Amino acid sequence: MAAGYGERNAEGTPIRMMAVSLYSERYPAIGENHGLSAIGGAVRASFSESALQLTLLDMVEWGEEDAERLASSIRQAEPHVLAIGLQYGTYSFLSKHYSRLRQAVTESNALIVFGGPLATYLSDRLLDEVEPESVVILGEADEALPLLLQAWKTGSKSWPQVPNIRYRDKISGLAISSRRKLVDLNRLSIPSRQHLKIIAELGGEIFVETSRGCSWAACTFCLRGLTDIHGRSHEFRRKSPELVAQDLQDLNTLGVTDITVADEDFLGGKLEETEKFVYRLLDQLRSPFRFDASATVHSVFSRRDSPEMATRRRALLQALVDSGLQKVFLGIESCSDTQLKRYAKGHTRTEAVQAAELLRSLGVRVEIGVILFDPLCSLAEIEDSLQFMRANDLASVASGISSELRLQTGSTYLHMLRKYEISSGNALHDRDFDPDTLTHSYRFRSPEVQSLHGIVQHWNRKLHPLYYPAKSLSRFGVHGALGSSVRSMRTATNTFRDETCDAIIYAIRRGRDGDDPRETLDYALTAAAYHLAHAVVKTLEHENMKDSHPVIRRVFTAARDIDELIAN
Repeated sequence: MAAGYGERNAEGTPIRMMAVSLYSERYPAIGENHGLSAIGGAVRASFSESALQLTLLDMVEWGEEDAERLASSIRQAEPHVLAIGLQYGTYSFLSKHYSRLRQAVTESNALIVFGGPLATYLSDRLLDEVEPESVVILGEADEALPLLLQAWKTGSKSWPQVPNIRYRDKISGLAISSRRKLVDLNRLSIPSRQHLKIIAELGGEIFVETSRGCSWAACTFCLRGLTDIHGRSHEFRRKSPELVAQDLQDLNTLGVTDITVADEDFLGGKLEETEKFVYRLLDQLRSPFRFDASATVHSVFSRRDSPEMATRRRALLQALVDSGLQKVFLGIESCSDTQLKRYAKGHTRTEAVQAAELLRSLGVRVEIGVILFDPLCSLAEIEDSLQFMRANDLASVASGISSELRLQTGSTYLHMLRKYEISSGNALHDRDFDPDTLTHSYRFRSPEVQSLHGIVQHWNRKLHPLYYPAKSLSRFGVHGALGSSVRSMRTATNTFRDETCDAIIYAIRRGRDGDDPRETLDYALTAAAYHLAHAVVKTLEHENMKDSHPVIRRVFTAARDIDELIAN
């Protein structure tokens, strides 16, 4: 445990704190890390300006894993407290460069804090491999971090009373966890946004949070525990409409009018409670906003709804559309009935189509989540899901049409798979997991799926530098980072997904007939890649944006050098 600030500094000297959100080039996008904004607001509200000098740095602004630049920023801030947020893909960066970053902290007894999704699940690894003297925040930091700073500032020994932290006892050396506690969202402070000026000017994605947790909380593949504790539906919580409205007003003063609702489950919970929240929020708004959101299928359409409830849902959606709702992300995940049961999604594929059709009838763009491959899937499930999506105009709006399930440590699906392995004697997953993604690598029960997956994922990896940023840059807002050409980029990514869907379906049929599906996929996906690359180059040259940000620069290079990309 680091020595307390109060034990070493004169009374009245302000704490210099720097909070950093790391960035991974593995997930190239331009958008704020909202957790950094949230904890920045919480800390600022807990200290007077004379007691705290806070520096917030979101490395998304740079779009690069630049350790030397980060170290230089740390040296310039001269922090007494360094808080590092670990997003997916960033553990390797931290592990490789931490000694350089720590040396940049000239305060020898500085407090080092880790937080974020990776820190929540890798707390002991951080204490063992990175910084034994650090404090790791498990889950929500809004209350824990200000209390931790207060205890450290005064030299108090009351760290066990700080919720949601894990650290090593200075005497015994044992790792100690304090009690886990959910934050009361109605007591939260407004997020701090001043550090987002450049990201906003770039057209980056800005998030607003109205709730935490999930009212369904049953999907087998979902790794819960960052914004809840037990992963149960009763842990779903909402902010007050007044608090959200104030956040939106603050964003408006910064010139931000396009936002994404960060919630997993924007319309979740009982319909009457959702109506109460939404209508009160809309009454509070004083400035026009355009926004995207995520919703469950059943919060949009349910076969169990009475005619009266269905009418109320549509009216609620219409009110949101009238107030600026542009796009809804639906976590459909599969259009195979048996896969949906294995994923415990709760909805049917027919309901998914009806939800998408309802949204489109109101003028709302739809994006869907898809998990095509999972360890226990069959070739028939894959073909059935793709055919159904293609027939119902869903393939083109799938975020990743050929994505595979992330077998994350601690998930229900992992427990299901282990039961299968025991009963069948067939080991499918590796016991070690990737600390950057918390995922176990695995093989497939079906040899035919294993073969198809190998070909498809070879292409997914090859085209990731082209497709992922093209998708990310075009998925949100009216213009986003691409200006007036965002629609042409969306059309290009939609076409790419349709072409990929058709290629996989045809390859499955060819394989069934005894032919090699690789030749079919190689030919079709090469053509699809060229079509997408041409659209990316045309869009970025038209907007004169090819050098505006590293993410854009890299996707432009990948598109321009498509021959080399495909050859590698």
